[in-house]
Amino acid sequence: MGWATHYEIILLISSVVMFVGFLLWERNYAAQPIMPLDIFKAPSFLMLLLVVLLNYMAVGTLIWYQVLWLQKVWHWSPLHFAVGWTPFVVCATGAACLAAWMIPRMAAQWILAIGTITILVSNALMATVPLHQTYWAQIFPSVVLFSFCPDFVYTAAQIIASNSVRRNQQGIAGSVIGTLNLYGNSLGLGFASTIEVEIARRSGSQIMGYRAALFFGVAISAVALILDVCFVRLVKDDREGWHEDDLAEDIELTDQAEATGVHLPNASASH
Repeated sequence: MGWATHYEIILLISSVVMFVGFLLWERNYAAQPIMPLDIFKAPSFLMLLLVVLLNYMAVGTLIWYQVLWLQKVWHWSPLHFAVGWTPFVVCATGAACLAAWMIPRMAAQWILAIGTITILVSNALMATVPLHQTYWAQIFPSVVLFSFCPDFVYTAAQIIASNSVRRNQQGIAGSVIGTLNLYGNSLGLGFASTIEVEIARRSGSQIMGYRAALFFGVAISAVALILDVCFVRLVKDDREGWHEDDLAEDIELTDQAEATGVHLPNASASH
């Protein structure tokens, strides 16, 4: 398994070719693109996607290596782990409510920054956990802090994305933000596991491999925080109703749908 496996290289190359092909199709041939490429020209949107991706890469890294640490190093049973992660369930529920309360009171990029800081510190706590230590010293605060990241990042990113793009592209922007959750978790774990394997092989210590992977999570969280503070801004949205260009595109899409026999409930309202 790993990079020495032939089918891994083939799959990687194939995925890149297919992705490039998709972009070319969307730009040059699609009459109604699923992913209109001009969406990436919206203010802060492209940088926002990178920040969200890095955050979810750090999330995927923490989830996997926290489980490994507790079950492989500390020899926790699955039941013990479930009990130890109970604070995550409780605090994540509170984080969703807190994020909703903060949205009208704080600029979304700062809520995003707070979410980034929580996953950064959480990874750092896990990366420096001693082999023998009480759960309450570092694991507990790591679990609690981690529980705030997904809700803060997701909520803030959706608000920023929605304000940045055109009205008729808000659904697409929201879908992209949601998709990054899955892609980020897998991508982060792929990089982290590669680092883990290489460090463990060179040092002769599996523990050092785990720590290196978690420090990778710290590093990408730090990059996400810098990018967010420096480049991501909440665009003030004082639009009322639909812009003429957006409305024209909506009417065109409605006409095309009706021509193919598809009935849209709001078709009459659009006209």
